[in-house]
Amino acid sequence: MPPPPFLDKAPDLLYIIIVEILQNDNNLARAAIKKAGTVQVMSVVQGFVQMWIKFEAALHKEIARRQMEGTDEAATKRLHSYIDYGTFYRVSSSLLRRQSLSMGELSSALSVPFSKATRIVDSLVTDGYLKRLQDPDDRRVIKVALTGEGLKLHRTIEGFTGEHVQEILSGLTREEQEILFVLIRKVVAALEKAT
Repeated sequence: MPPPPFLDKAPDLLYIIIVEILQNDNNLARAAIKKAGTVQVMSVVQGFVQMWIKFEAALHKEIARRQMEGTDEAATKRLHSYIDYGTFYRVSSSLLRRQSLSMGELSSALSVPFSKATRIVDSLVTDGYLKRLQDPDDRRVIKVALTGEGLKLHRTIEGFTGEHVQEILSGLTREEQEILFVLIRKVVAALEKAT
């Protein structure tokens, strides 16, 4: 059974939750604990953080392994460059929805300042995953799009993530999976309202 479409946002959502918690010195977690009156919320958040750390380590190893198997010398050289796959996935997901985005649109999609979006794009252009394009309607506007290598990396991350999600879901009954999906939809809706 393929994962439901809303799970496409799961890595983005998890990344956003983790960043919020770390950047806000755990204020979000503390507030949730006080409101819920239990340490269970913090336990779940810590579990997600630990899971994300392990997942990213496994993802780095898998991508390195796949790049070593390939014959693309440029891709192999990029192994020495640290790539934040969470950020890359957020960028590539945004670009896949619209083919190309201006820097302002990308900044907005990532919810980061324009200067940070520029630094992210600079790094991903240097690594060969993004390319800059001139807007045909306005030469002052620069757009960014995925390169072939960027699309390949995006698909690798999606495939790896999908395999792991399926592995996790295989430990649940069909009824438990449905309950989980309903709960995740509610959490995503609540987070969308809150942001």
